[in-house]
Amino acid sequence: MGRSANEQLLHDWVIRTIQARYSRNYSEVNINPSDEKNYEFKGKYPDAVFINYGQVVQIIEVETNDTVIQDSVEKWRGLSDLGAKLVLLVPKDVQNIARDLCWKDGLSAKIKIASFDFQLNL
Repeated sequence: MGRSANEQLLHDWVIRTIQARYSRNYSEVNINPSDEKNYEFKGKYPDAVFINYGQVVQIIEVETNDTVIQDSVEKWRGLSDLGAKLVLLVPKDVQNIARDLCWKDGLSAKIKIASFDFQLNL
């Protein structure tokens, strides 16, 4: 369940962009890019943890084309059981695949699926 170097770069860029964009809306936005373990929540290290007034409001897990696969479902299940709203952020072109995986494994009611799109215009 590994990512290519380019996918890892995109993954970490999305996480840092989330932190920069939402840090004005929440008292804390803690991130765990790559294999970093900067912020733990109930024994797990989600990609982003949103906190207001000392309470975890939601967690975000960023996936890439390489990781929207059946092998990722158990990780999503573990994160969805932590008691905070889980948002799965996936590339727009694999959003339906992520939705199907969650539906097939009974996670549709526990996980919100959102998408991102990246375009480089030269």
